[in-house]
Amino acid sequence: MGLEDLKKGKRELIMEAAIKVFSRKGYNYTKMEEIAIEAGIGKGTIYEYFASKLQLLQEILERSFQLYHQKMVEEIQSSICFKDKIRILVEAHFKFCQENKELTSILFWNIDYIDEELRAWGYQKQAEKERHLREFIQMGIDNGEIRPVDTKLMAVILGGILGSIWVPLVIEGWEVDKNTAAEQITQIIMNGIGN
Repeated sequence: MGLEDLKKGKRELIMEAAIKVFSRKGYNYTKMEEIAIEAGIGKGTIYEYFASKLQLLQEILERSFQLYHQKMVEEIQSSICFKDKIRILVEAHFKFCQENKELTSILFWNIDYIDEELRAWGYQKQAEKERHLREFIQMGIDNGEIRPVDTKLMAVILGGILGSIWVPLVIEGWEVDKNTAAEQITQIIMNGIGN
């Protein structure tokens, strides 16, 4: 293992430990010493990779968003019709939340109170997600799969559905089959907007 691999490994170790501690205690109540203990390293080692707790959180959020977004885009693009895309999108969201509970609690938790730069980043990511949803909805309209609807309104509704699912899954420990739930949500959406 080379020096770069070792550095990458330690960086990942720190981020994984931070995810665990942030999800347990919250950002404001987490101390860098606690992250170091969770990672099994000295506190000073964290500062070799991250200048501050805020920078550490920013990197976690950025990487998390990329992972989440990439998974959603891959899933949607692999499907043919609008109805299947909705089902796959909801299924992928359930799967992400179920497989990444600690990460999900950080990614979807309200970050407004942290810092102005982070808040702006969060709003930018929200706008990107909404833009992708609107494009996806517009394609369904253009293909005649759904009747013309206000794409912004529909994107807000879909975003709201996805955004509200994580709390019962992660915080409340709701055990649900992602495929069954995705099918039911798809039916609810399509029966309301389907041609």
